[in-house]
Amino acid sequence: MLQTLLLPILLQNTALPRLLPGPMDGISEGSFISAMSSRGWVSAWWTPFLRISTGVPRMARLQNWLQPYLDSGLPVVAQIMGIHSERLAETAKRLFILGAAGVDLNCACPSPTVLANGGGGTCLLEPEWISQTLLLLREKCGHRLLSCKIRAGYQSPAEIPVLAAALRLGQPDLLTVHYRTVREMYQPIPDGLERLRRFRELLPDLALFGCGDIRTPQDALQMYSAARIDGLLVARGLLSNPRLLRDIALQCQGIPPVPVSEREKISFLRDLSQPSAGYSASSPNGFVLRLAGTLFGPDSQLFARLVQLRKLGPTWDYLGELLQQP
Repeated sequence: MLQTLLLPILLQNTALPRLLPGPMDGISEGSFISAMSSRGWVSAWWTPFLRISTGVPRMARLQNWLQPYLDSGLPVVAQIMGIHSERLAETAKRLFILGAAGVDLNCACPSPTVLANGGGGTCLLEPEWISQTLLLLREKCGHRLLSCKIRAGYQSPAEIPVLAAALRLGQPDLLTVHYRTVREMYQPIPDGLERLRRFRELLPDLALFGCGDIRTPQDALQMYSAARIDGLLVARGLLSNPRLLRDIALQCQGIPPVPVSEREKISFLRDLSQPSAGYSASSPNGFVLRLAGTLFGPDSQLFARLVQLRKLGPTWDYLGELLQQP
């Protein structure tokens, strides 16, 4: 059964890997895309959400947003979020024209700012809106890969049957479920896998991917087997082990993963710190610091040194010097 995770799933004639990097706002962009892609640590991309509010973005803006992911040469699922169904549908149509392999409707984000504007997880309070919006996306986009990302309810997992009914009516090709509710945010819960199993029971014919607290290959394989889902989205676990998706694939083959070496971590951080479009040598190194904290720990000498350096240029130079040491 575990070998199935290594095979792509075919949705609307689009082959999508079953092991995918989850969308992480503020992380899955820029140098992170190129650093992960060049190492073969991902086999597709799932973008953070693009908020659609006052109007449908122009093609040029959508192209500019999508291009860094397309440049990886990997399939790209573009995630959109908003409350205006017509605008979302037209945006999805344009994203497919620009080369997206799939479009995902975000009905899951628990950010207080997003909720205050009626988007993301707030949409779970209106299951009928979800189904109607998905049907409109289908009308606009035809036989293209459409996905929906939700949580296991807004207030309570007791909402699962109603949400499942809405998804059954909306007929996305793929449903991704984070097993917490919106109100639970990211707090620990004891029954996450049971919630995913409930979705599986209610939607046996819908491709279902799970996410939530996947930090090790063991976490991934337990979720996949116990919930009987079709694939996995791995997000925050990539911050402490950027090679996690590949490690999961190795575990599926019975091959014990080898921990990422210190040198590999430094090389990865250096690629993240490389000045590029939109980020000059004088740009703050806060993004690199965040990854350094998860890879080496906030008490490490390397982290302390990067705090002192502050900017991308000096950070790039310093990490390069470390790599030159025997």
